[in-house]
Amino acid sequence: MIMKTKLIMILFFSFIIFSCSTGGGEKVSKKEKPQEIQVEKVVFEDIPDFVEATGFVQPDKEGIVKVTSRTPGTLQSIKVRVGERVRAGQILAVVKAPDTTDLYAQKLSLSAQLSQAEKLLKIKRELYEVGAIPKSELIEAETSYEVIKAQLRGVEERLKILGGGMGISNIISPIDGVVYQILAHVGDPVDQATEILSIANPLKIVITALIADRDLPKIKVGDKVDFFVSTYPQRKFEGKVKYVSDVLDPETHRAKVYIEPSEKEPFKINMFFNVNILVGEERYAVIPKRALLYQNGKFYVFLLEDGKVEKKEVNFVKELEDGRVALLGIQEGQKVISNPILEVSP
Repeated sequence: MIMKTKLIMILFFSFIIFSCSTGGGEKVSKKEKPQEIQVEKVVFEDIPDFVEATGFVQPDKEGIVKVTSRTPGTLQSIKVRVGERVRAGQILAVVKAPDTTDLYAQKLSLSAQLSQAEKLLKIKRELYEVGAIPKSELIEAETSYEVIKAQLRGVEERLKILGGGMGISNIISPIDGVVYQILAHVGDPVDQATEILSIANPLKIVITALIADRDLPKIKVGDKVDFFVSTYPQRKFEGKVKYVSDVLDPETHRAKVYIEPSEKEPFKINMFFNVNILVGEERYAVIPKRALLYQNGKFYVFLLEDGKVEKKEVNFVKELEDGRVALLGIQEGQKVISNPILEVSP
């Protein structure tokens, strides 16, 4: 029985070895057919020349309103924060104003005097009607009443201007806008000359771009500007150059260029943009991007002429939006190989 089992095992392994040696297919070497070289003619086109930079939104000088206290006092509280949207008439801060306390006391005193003068005038009219007093006394009572009434009205108007209340003056927003800066602190003494905070009108803004000194001579007022922001990735915004600063930062060698956007509603103060300033057009050679090679820090194309291939160094200018590139260093009508990576070893 043991011998029979051994024989079966030997036959089984022999079958496996035979199957492995005869069942594997032979590898057939197939030589792939070379792909046909693709050739494109070099064309020249007028390409818009842009100065590229980064920029940020800031209020126009005409769009900033400085807010001060209308009466001397001490800043008691600030009701808003930087970046907060506010409405015209909204309370921004509160000033403890001793002058307002005096006015309130005057109001109470004049109110009492007016009440007494009104009662006296009523009595004088009744006496005059029965002939008990001369008309001069009636006129005197009427005059006294009108004087006190006018004084009370003046105090009430002043209290209204100063915010009203017992020794409290409310600082209110003069416009709809955004709190741009808070320049005072609670406890600071303030008066009509003290700027407590500033409100920016979001519809009066500029985009400030930082431009390298080498590019400044290209830019002039009125140049068209395209700018982009990550918040709206599918949108391109437009504007124009409003002003070019003559002051150069000594450390960065950049100057500020102020851009007026065509539309302003979606933007927020200090929002960052990528800015392209159109400074003219230049004529460049244009080829498909796939025809351009980059090796060891240089750009090359392969030219095909009279059946011969020439590797030519070129100057890369910019990449265009349609999958092509603008170059210098080749001539119009020359033929470039547009699939050089597949057909030509650099």
